[in-house]
Amino acid sequence: MLAAARSVRYKLLLVVVATTLTALVVAGVALVYYDVRAYQRSWVEDLMTQADILGRASAPALTFRDPKAASENLSVLQARPQITAAAIYAPNGAIFAKYPAEDATTTLPALPESEGFRIEGGQLAVFKRITDNREILGTVYLRAHYELVERVKSYVAILLAIGLVSLAVAVLMSSWLHSVVIKPILAVSGIARKVSETRDFSLRATKTTTDEVGDLVDGFNEMLAEIERRAQVLEASNQVLAREIEERRDAEEAFRVSEQRNRTLAAAISAVVWNSDKVGQFVEAQQPWAWYTGQHVDEYSGLGWQEAFHPEDRSALALAWTRATAAGTAFELELRLRHARTDSHRYVSMRGVPVVLNGEVKEWIGTIRDIEDQRRAEQELQWLNAELEQRVAQRTAELQAANKELEGFSYSVSHDLRAPVRAISGFARMLWQDNAPQLDDEGRRKLGIIESEAKRMGALIDDLLAFSRLGRKALERVEVDMTALARAMFDRVRAQFDGASPELRLATLPPVLCDRALLEQVWANLLSNAIKYSSKRERAIVEIGAISDEKEFIYYVRDNGAGFDPRYKAKLFGVFQRLHSESEFSGTGVGLALVQRIVVRHGGRVWADGKPDEGATFHFTLPKETGHAGA
Repeated sequence: MLAAARSVRYKLLLVVVATTLTALVVAGVALVYYDVRAYQRSWVEDLMTQADILGRASAPALTFRDPKAASENLSVLQARPQITAAAIYAPNGAIFAKYPAEDATTTLPALPESEGFRIEGGQLAVFKRITDNREILGTVYLRAHYELVERVKSYVAILLAIGLVSLAVAVLMSSWLHSVVIKPILAVSGIARKVSETRDFSLRATKTTTDEVGDLVDGFNEMLAEIERRAQVLEASNQVLAREIEERRDAEEAFRVSEQRNRTLAAAISAVVWNSDKVGQFVEAQQPWAWYTGQHVDEYSGLGWQEAFHPEDRSALALAWTRATAAGTAFELELRLRHARTDSHRYVSMRGVPVVLNGEVKEWIGTIRDIEDQRRAEQELQWLNAELEQRVAQRTAELQAANKELEGFSYSVSHDLRAPVRAISGFARMLWQDNAPQLDDEGRRKLGIIESEAKRMGALIDDLLAFSRLGRKALERVEVDMTALARAMFDRVRAQFDGASPELRLATLPPVLCDRALLEQVWANLLSNAIKYSSKRERAIVEIGAISDEKEFIYYVRDNGAGFDPRYKAKLFGVFQRLHSESEFSGTGVGLALVQRIVVRHGGRVWADGKPDEGATFHFTLPKETGHAGA
């Protein structure tokens, strides 16, 4: 008998412990999974929102190339110590501003990635595009601490502690179940064995519970005696009735608790919860309404609550009530309601929903939500946006005027300098032809310098005139075979250089709609630079190719020449900006500025990559046009 009891007890304990552990494991895994997803989603949304705000704030700085303003926008991240690094990238992929600005140890991606986020090394990084009228102005990059592992460890520790406590409770519950369930069964088993051995049907099993075990005892005793069975049936009926009464009492108590809970919830939430009868009269105490409006119960009872609204809004309220009661549908409107604490009328959102039973409206339940601060914030945001748009328009107009003035000045200066330079060059040539034999070697050397520098000055003036004309000439877009154009310009430029011809590796280039004359200048300048800076190589190679994406063609010219220091690549496309001396490689410093201006006028971008003595690659893009053959 002890072995049987022990077997049942151990099985019951195993069931309780297994059920408890299963429930804890499932609940713990679900909780940790939900928290991890929620933590990641909240962090990503927070950083994306921060990046979007920084992008919108820094759009003017990118437009007007103002890194200082962009750095000032990033400096607000000091209030967010979780954010360890940030950067704003220009449209060409270069870092325009970074945070921390003075920390040289901060590592940032060399180029912006596609919009989104990634997690690596306990850091969460996001990239957010900065756009304006569908034009990509740049990219915002944010990186912050991602404390997911510590959070999961905390949850696991808590779950382990709860698991240990739950196992202890499960063991205690098993002991209690043993005394409540197993002992009565063993008692019945003992009586049955005695009856079987002695055939004494006067014996009765002692009933200790009113559950299924008690019913088993009742059934056992009924088999012993019919009279006893009838009495036990009556007792069982009484017990059922008692249980029903107890259940009804418990249900009524549960209903009272639920009603009190609902009232407590209505008082705890920030919105004012109200209810009225079917015609809109307050017939019950409305404590949240009294707290907000300052009205007493005798003031808001009936339809008196409508007096708390601003006089100018009461007609709109009456009209909304009339329509809602007639149609039996919910309504919502914004009104001004008296606020007792500030002694003023504040804008609120009033919503009412009918309670319909059997097709008839029995009462109305609704809420009052204060939206005064929200409306003020929206108005301030509208004012700020309008002011920002006005400033942008003003800055744009000033910039356009300055550009036009600069173009006119450059054209005037270049045009006026041509005549003196021609005179210097002509007289130097005449002096050489007439008096060269009378000059010593030093005199002839100096005269040669005068003539060569005059020619270089003339070339510089021609480049300046071409640069100034770009702003006034309208684009004449035609479909251009870029492969044929690149090959023709290479042959033309190559004829201007002495020495061995470089090896040309020309891939098939997609055709594009552009101004052919201007694109000839782009190819001429890029190929001239590639041939010039690779001329000192034993085997010079010039490579021309292109790739495409959804919106634009990307063309490039690559050489294996002298290259350049990437720290100064921002100077490449400025007027008169050169990274090599005149003694190394000749030039005026205007060619790449022309390239950038022409490509930008076509709606494209220009950038360069290179390293000293490892060659350089110059990229430029042209947008795909609707109906283009290669689009």
